[in-house]
Amino acid sequence: MSGQLHKMWYFPHMNQHEATVTDGDELQQFIAEAIALVGGVRALASIAGVSERTVYAWKNGERFPSRTNLNRLSEHLEHLSRQGYSPSAPQPHWRALRERMPGSYAPQQPDDTDRLTEEFVFVDKAEARPSAGGGSLETSARAETRYAFRLDWVLQKTPTSEGLRMMEVAGRSMENTLHNGDLVLVNERDVHLVEDRVYVVRVHDEIYVKRFARTPGCYHFRGDNRELAYQDISIDPRDENLDWEVIGRVLWAGKEL
Repeated sequence: MSGQLHKMWYFPHMNQHEATVTDGDELQQFIAEAIALVGGVRALASIAGVSERTVYAWKNGERFPSRTNLNRLSEHLEHLSRQGYSPSAPQPHWRALRERMPGSYAPQQPDDTDRLTEEFVFVDKAEARPSAGGGSLETSARAETRYAFRLDWVLQKTPTSEGLRMMEVAGRSMENTLHNGDLVLVNERDVHLVEDRVYVVRVHDEIYVKRFARTPGCYHFRGDNRELAYQDISIDPRDENLDWEVIGRVLWAGKEL
């Protein structure tokens, strides 16, 4: 979550007058101390009622625990503290964080919003339509709608849930891999070109979705439909006058049947 860890975060499920703000780094420290105190990620996941992948996402600053899960963790840590088992620091970080939180820490039942927050990643669909053909001028990053993906599924494909965007494919040059109208999940943080992977690229004012290949001194973005090979793109990476960039790698495609 580069560039975002120091932004202020509002605890969910509070009204405007209750909300307390804290720093993403502070929450990461809270999770790290809690993991050490309870004996590992698996134990913390069991206490909070979430998956181990979710705890790793908290620890890495990619996701934040809900109010319900903070309640559960704080209750458990206080119980351990009462038994005489507490962090070595004279003022444990998790206790200081709890004291800044408004309201009661009485146990709460998780609601549907909590489960959605913890288990799913919500990804914006851009207005941009990368072309699997001769190029698309529909390049706006403005969001049209949002799609939900399971967090554990996303983290199997990429180390972070940040930088994801949905786009709609236009054109036929990527058939039979991608068809006109297919939705693709693009990781905009993955711009390192790897042979035979599919990328969304911008060349001047047009965007494309193509498979990457290279030859000495040249990058190639090609369609899988070789009947339309004339729509392939070749780029000399040494040409400083060519305005182009890799927008991201395609991780997944959804299709209408």
